[in-house]
Amino acid sequence: MANINLIDGEKGGVGKSWVARTMLQYLTDNKISFTSIETDRSNPTVLDIYKESKTAVFSENEKMADVADAIFEYALKKTVVVNLPAQAHRAVAKWIDTKGLLDLGKEHDVTFIKWFVSDGESDSIKLFTESLEHYQGYITHVFIKNWGRCDEWDYFKAHEEIQKAIAEYNVAVIDFPKLSDGRRIEINAKHLTFEDASNYSEFGLIGRNQIKTYLREAYKAFESTGLLAKTKQPQGLKA
Repeated sequence: MANINLIDGEKGGVGKSWVARTMLQYLTDNKISFTSIETDRSNPTVLDIYKESKTAVFSENEKMADVADAIFEYALKKTVVVNLPAQAHRAVAKWIDTKGLLDLGKEHDVTFIKWFVSDGESDSIKLFTESLEHYQGYITHVFIKNWGRCDEWDYFKAHEEIQKAIAEYNVAVIDFPKLSDGRRIEINAKHLTFEDASNYSEFGLIGRNQIKTYLREAYKAFESTGLLAKTKQPQGLKA
């Protein structure tokens, strides 16, 4: 069975591309064959770093309705990671619904997983709830509390509507670790993969260890969902 991992968040600036790149590093370290797909045309961060990534477009325009079909075709062969742009829900939902992809996925052992990256703001929580309500449990959702964007989650914990929805749809909630802002900015500026960053001499011993610690914590978060293959600790990430 292969997964189509939709890295979503619906709003900009929540860290979707960062999470997508971390997931790609996880798959690389575990020798899991994957196809990376960039669909964010305005800020193609994943494509800039992973040059072998494929591109696709989600659009409500009838003339472009078939452009994203290649994503499903790739998933027939290997795990797929899709970096979504902001405000993609309607176009993605239309693609899945009109093409009957959930039923087709059952026939061909292809599963959709939506990894929803949140910054803890009220609009982010509202958008996640809307996604849950639309798919009614037919697509597995993971709520990612991105500590790199928010370090206060009391509003989320006290929000009755989302807590009820999480319980109803059995949503996995994970804490995604923070890498220091300075280190994150440097990695982005230099267009480094995490593998390259963890071996980048200019970051120094402590800086490189920060990155390796971040990856270990992120991998544990991914694995806690049971939705990605369990990792064997890569030699380069040993403490």
